[in-house]
Amino acid sequence: MKKLILLCLTAVFSTGIFAIPSPASSTDESAKILKLFHHNFPEVTNHSIYNLGDLYMVYFKNEKNNSSCRVYYDPKGNILQTIRYYSRNELCPFIRAKVDERFNGKTILNVTDLTNDNEHYYQIILQDSKSLFIVHADDNGNMEIEKKYKRAS
Repeated sequence: MKKLILLCLTAVFSTGIFAIPSPASSTDESAKILKLFHHNFPEVTNHSIYNLGDLYMVYFKNEKNNSSCRVYYDPKGNILQTIRYYSRNELCPFIRAKVDERFNGKTILNVTDLTNDNEHYYQIILQDSKSLFIVHADDNGNMEIEKKYKRAS
């Protein structure tokens, strides 16, 4: 009876050990992602990599123009999406002119630029003396107000 219990416990623990993914594969994937990242962005030196389960995200900042970027990879090293955060000065001149034309008198505070296989769009935060606006814009200059908030007096 003791031998049977010992055999069952050994089988359960052995199965558990083999079911746990090896950390080496995760480390190998991270190294692979970083190698691809350095190949695509050789100018970036200050970055952080994060394992998000079945994705990897590399985050970096550009102190010169006060911008930052997140690059999302799958475990095979394919870029899935990029999200950039920057100011008015970095916004594409065409989109900036369209925003200024449509939202005359409002100031661009911040821009979020999202690109993936299916789309590229800008989420632009604007303000005036009374309101804060979140505007969704595409590459063609089409825009719509997503949200509008009243500013505190």
